Amino acid sequence: MLDRHQVLLQTRAQLHPERIARREGALARARELIEGSLGKLDEAGLRRLLQLFNADHVDGRDVNNRFATGLIGNNANLLLGALDGVNAAVPALWRADDAWLAEHLAELRRGRSLPGGGWLFPSMILHARDPMRFPPATTTMARGLAAIDGGPPIALGRPTGYLDYSARVRKLLAEHAISPHGADVLLWQGAQLAGEAADPDAGEQEEAPAAAPAPEPARPTAGRNATTAGRNATTAGRNATTAGLADRGLDASAKLPRSPRPPEDDPSAPRPAPSTPARPASLGWLHLTDLHQGMGGTSWLWPNVMTALFDDLARLHDVCGPWDLVLFTGDLTQRGSRDEFEKLDATLDRLWRRFDQLGSQPRLITVPGNHDLTRPSDLDPYVLALSQWHESARLRDRVFDAQDSLGYRERLAQIFRPYTTWVDSCRWHVRDRRRLGLLPGDSAYSLSLHGLELGVIGLNSAFLQLTAGDYQERLAVDPRQLHAVCDEYAPEWLQRHHINLLLTHHPPEWLHPQARQEFRHEVDPAGRFAAHFFGHMHEGTATSTAHGGGHARHALQGASLFGLEEHDGPGGRAVTRLHGFSAGRFELLPGAAQARVRVFPRRMFTSAGGRRIDRDVSAYHLDERGSFAYEVPTARRA
Repeated sequence: MLDRHQVLLQTRAQLHPERIARREGALARARELIEGSLGKLDEAGLRRLLQLFNADHVDGRDVNNRFATGLIGNNANLLLGALDGVNAAVPALWRADDAWLAEHLAELRRGRSLPGGGWLFPSMILHARDPMRFPPATTTMARGLAAIDGGPPIALGRPTGYLDYSARVRKLLAEHAISPHGADVLLWQGAQLAGEAADPDAGEQEEAPAAAPAPEPARPTAGRNATTAGRNATTAGRNATTAGLADRGLDASAKLPRSPRPPEDDPSAPRPAPSTPARPASLGWLHLTDLHQGMGGTSWLWPNVMTALFDDLARLHDVCGPWDLVLFTGDLTQRGSRDEFEKLDATLDRLWRRFDQLGSQPRLITVPGNHDLTRPSDLDPYVLALSQWHESARLRDRVFDAQDSLGYRERLAQIFRPYTTWVDSCRWHVRDRRRLGLLPGDSAYSLSLHGLELGVIGLNSAFLQLTAGDYQERLAVDPRQLHAVCDEYAPEWLQRHHINLLLTHHPPEWLHPQARQEFRHEVDPAGRFAAHFFGHMHEGTATSTAHGGGHARHALQGASLFGLEEHDGPGGRAVTRLHGFSAGRFELLPGAAQARVRVFPRRMFTSAGGRRIDRDVSAYHLDERGSFAYEVPTARRA
């Protein structure tokens, strides 16, 4: 009889690198297949998907029997015969958050829309979506888990059964340094430890429901009436679900996942059908920065970049879309002229038409960069005075004096007027529920989207960078900018929202040391913002820092959408092209005490086959979805 230690040793021996690589590669191809035909799988596509799920490498050769009878033979034929149900269920699973899984996964499993799929098929869809988070599951594996980790047996049919199972499997794999691609091997070994046959058949029977008290005998007429009422309720539920699918742009004629089987002692019980996830507390976003509309070379280089961008947006849309917001963190133009802003409108018009084709209708929020202004002379008296910003507290106080700034704010308003005029006329820009600040470009937005209350703060970090030259560690973002856009009391304004975002053009490292310390303590203390978005550096990166066990501060630096960097090379002056962006989602987690931020960083790469925008593995550690994620506490208070 095996013991726990022997099970772990045997599992490690069986999970050699070639086997893991085979499974990992097959799962990546399965993910591409799902994303490319979400809700539109044909028979050949589903057969290919099941083949990829079954891919394995045993005894030195590639095989397709990873799950034995689970997803092949009769079970595969049953799934193929229910293709409409598969095409209704897969998009729901691909987009579901934890709350939806807790509410609908068990009834989807029991609802007969995935015959032959059992727990294995839906869990493999989730596993393909995020292998690190969602392991394959069968009731045999669940019993194997309990045998290995010593915890109580998990009933997958309970509302949070699969989520609890996933959390325990992740913990077990992490403790013993076992790849998530080998979870099934470990758990079937655990089933043997428990004295059970390792039967991965997807057609396993659901756990028997708890016995109900014997019902009171009912008169035949009442029974018939109850049965009729149950059938009417079932029909109404299905009609409501069909309408919900149509509202979300899905094919309402497709077969819906059927409702769970009622207990045998109550044949008249209504059978509500599960709905697709509406993401009631989730919103999608794109982070763009540093387009530099009007830069030399854009007229003939930008069209190809835009084509690559459009292609990548199509690949991403089914993964993390639809998108609700575009966050653009400055340097939209090169010289801040009216002509450049008009050309910017033409560029954004093409971009928004592409969004419309994909099924997104996002709104735009921007902050100005150091190129989104008409540069004054370096001998301008206001420019000369502002150069003393960090040496003169009296100057700082005067600029932010609400009554009389001695013309400083008025001069800044002139310098940034092309930008602010463009914002006020741009048809995509958010202008409702907006509060403006003391400096041009300072603004705050209080938005309610899909059940998530979102606060967005945009602050002008470029108001001191008015001329050419090196301004690193010479800039400022003043706490009074924050309070002015938050109705003079920022903490109270911020606590109205589940999460808050901060947008600037420059990274904190470009602030003067004194201003940077003030910024950290008074504007961006740890835990206040779910993310600080900025650009300017043209390279994408992300940092999360925490001190003394406190909350983390999260900074997301965007890659330039159109960056041309000149530098000295072996043959003289050389130009490096930098093109990229980020996409992602904010999700409110069950209980509303935490939110998840998921980021998909993208970058253009050049190969023998040409240029292509894809996941940025050069600057980030990404999961198999091409993303990384972190969780933050929510800010909303009653």
